Amino acid sequence: MLLSFFQLSLAIRNVWPKRMSLKAFIVLYMLLLLAGMPVTLLSCIPYGLFGILAAVCIYGLAVYRDTAAQNVCMGMIGCVLTIVTDNFLTNFLHMLIPLSFINQQYVSFVVRMIHILLFHFITLFCGRLIIKLLLPGKGILRLSQTWYLIDAALLLLITIYLFDNLIPGQNGSIGRMIYNNALHISGYMLVMLFLLLAMRRSWLEQIQTEAKQKALQDLQDYTHNLEVMYNSLRSFKHDYVNILLSLYGYIENGDMGELKNFFENKIFPTKSLIDQGDYKLNQLSNIGVLEIKSLLSAKMIYAHESGIDVTIDIPDRVDSFLIDTVDLARILGIFLDNAIEAAPTVEQPQIGLNIIQNKDGVSITISNRFRDNGALLHKLKQKGFSTKTGHQGIGLANAQKIISSYDNVLLETTMKYDCFTQHMELFSREE
Repeated sequence: MLLSFFQLSLAIRNVWPKRMSLKAFIVLYMLLLLAGMPVTLLSCIPYGLFGILAAVCIYGLAVYRDTAAQNVCMGMIGCVLTIVTDNFLTNFLHMLIPLSFINQQYVSFVVRMIHILLFHFITLFCGRLIIKLLLPGKGILRLSQTWYLIDAALLLLITIYLFDNLIPGQNGSIGRMIYNNALHISGYMLVMLFLLLAMRRSWLEQIQTEAKQKALQDLQDYTHNLEVMYNSLRSFKHDYVNILLSLYGYIENGDMGELKNFFENKIFPTKSLIDQGDYKLNQLSNIGVLEIKSLLSAKMIYAHESGIDVTIDIPDRVDSFLIDTVDLARILGIFLDNAIEAAPTVEQPQIGLNIIQNKDGVSITISNRFRDNGALLHKLKQKGFSTKTGHQGIGLANAQKIISSYDNVLLETTMKYDCFTQHMELFSREE
């Protein structure tokens, strides 16, 4: 028994997605021994084998959390590989060595050692091959949700095989049939519950990771634009000194005609260049949450560079928004992206951002001019509805779903006089 479970642990280790430490291998071995007691002590073959399979799945979900979905799949593949390889080697060695010779004490020990060595190398080769084929992280296999679906399918196929082929005859007993089917379904549903919970956790972690990566990218864009603006300021200071020296030369000579001509032809035209470099970002310094500040600056700079007139009004400092910053960044990103896409449809595109800190919380208003194409307001929040060609129309629906998960956030959407406005109130939870 000990040797059989050692081989099972060895095969699982050889197909494991990551390198398994000695401590983790020992824990797996002890867990399999514990799960295999119904097989060895109580002769409950199908139920015990399902218990071993369930133990492998739970172990895969509990350790190496970043590859949990692959762990479960490879663990089940390891179980199947153990049975196939062990039967192949047993038959192969019996063909080469006579049974009477194998039954001798020392020969039996040597044959067993050869069996284990060959088992190790075969499963190691198969494991490397399977990992190379299935785990490069390409295409749909890079998604953990895909792996969980594969896990569920494998688990279903293996359990059907166990209970339909290895279970003892029911001898026409309806009670026995109901008992076996109930045990089969409940066991499968238990493991499926673990898989679904793990899938949900993985999906939430993926959303948070993508949001954090987006916030980091916005922060990098914000830093880059600050550097550009700083370099522009340094260049302007240098040019400003040269301009003063030029003016001083004309004034010193008392040549007012040339001074006027120089001012009108050389200095006054630079006003437009100075205005072009004014991104109106000075009020964003009142945002004390770095992730939100970087998001707003990146979106507003992009809107300005797209030829949209940007207005920012943040009169007071805002250090907290009373909800999770990842969720708020997703909401504001959706609203601003929609505003930036809709504004250029009119002759004079405009976008406005207003954030006010008040005694009850924070008020956020995002507005933009748009071309009214007759879209009904209530349809804009429905999943799948969009006024833009080629869009899936899930942005506003996702934003509405996030907002509905908070009891301290209210959203008011209005469409009036070719102006689309999203007004959001974030209240203190103490209210």
